[in-house]
Amino acid sequence: MKQNHLHRLTVIVTAAVYLAVLTATVIAFRPSEFPLPTLQTAFNGEWTGRVEAYLTEHIGFHDELFRVKSRADLLLGEKMIQGVYITDDMLLEKLVTDDTPDAAASAQPVNDFYAKTGMPTYLILVPSASEVYKSTLPANALNADQKNRIQAIYAETAAGVRCVDAYNVLSSRKDNYIYYRTDSHWTSYGCYCVYQTAIQKMGVSAVPYENYVISHLSTEYRGDLYARTLYSGVKADVLDRYRNEDGVQITHVTAYYGDGSIEDRGDALYDESAVETEDMYRYYLGKPCEKLVIQTNLDNGRKLLLYKDDFADCMIPFLAEHYSEICIIDLTRMRSAYLTAADPADYTQALFLCSMEAWDQIW
Repeated sequence: MKQNHLHRLTVIVTAAVYLAVLTATVIAFRPSEFPLPTLQTAFNGEWTGRVEAYLTEHIGFHDELFRVKSRADLLLGEKMIQGVYITDDMLLEKLVTDDTPDAAASAQPVNDFYAKTGMPTYLILVPSASEVYKSTLPANALNADQKNRIQAIYAETAAGVRCVDAYNVLSSRKDNYIYYRTDSHWTSYGCYCVYQTAIQKMGVSAVPYENYVISHLSTEYRGDLYARTLYSGVKADVLDRYRNEDGVQITHVTAYYGDGSIEDRGDALYDESAVETEDMYRYYLGKPCEKLVIQTNLDNGRKLLLYKDDFADCMIPFLAEHYSEICIIDLTRMRSAYLTAADPADYTQALFLCSMEAWDQIW
């Protein structure tokens, strides 16, 4: 009983402190219509809805008020903000389970491609950090089971499609910096670990890790999960570039957009300007486009047709070490035309590389 009374008292004191902070914020911004909470509306959830509606209408000071609200939610015991679980070390996206197609339907796109082309075809479905670090989620957290879902999809692929077990590669290295703390993507190191396994399965040896010079482009990267929560209690991320100084050179990059326009990007794979923006992850492949063709100084006859979401972006520098040309089709932008976006006859291998979450959303 004493513990219950103590908990109740703690909640009341916390709410009172929050009301004081919120009032100070409101006075600072002077919004006349802000929905001030009472202890009753704060506890029954009614006030949360009012605040969300208010913040939507008053974007000018949305960020500061949202930070205050999120801080209060955490003080009151909430472990999730805007569909993002708050843990001590990472922000982890809640994985939804609604309207998920069955495994056979999810394997169908790659099976259709293989049936049409018969070319060597590979599939990599990358689990979210929420799956690899599920043991750190709050007690009773609701989260989709990506590990078993990936295995089920792999089991439904055609006999000629070779699948890469990214889950076990990443899970075995989860004590390393393989996913960003404030972003839903994997880090370049996490990507490199999967590349090592994948490229060997694709018939060649990976470039040894020690061959790369690693540059820290930013040590203050805060990604998409931070943008959703504005929670700064997790350490900022490091955005890295891996460079093999004696490796393959990019000779030409051409971007094709959905409106029919074509952009000649010269020999620039990276978008240096992105490091100065809030969308730093765009650094790896530049402005999004429907199709990107990358040519290198290799003359080995190997050409890769890559179907991807943005998880693949930081793997391109690793893959480019092995191909004279890579044609990249963004499935998130041209799902319905993926089979006609490029002529498979011009390529020697095909790779489907997506996050598990995006794969479910695309198809």
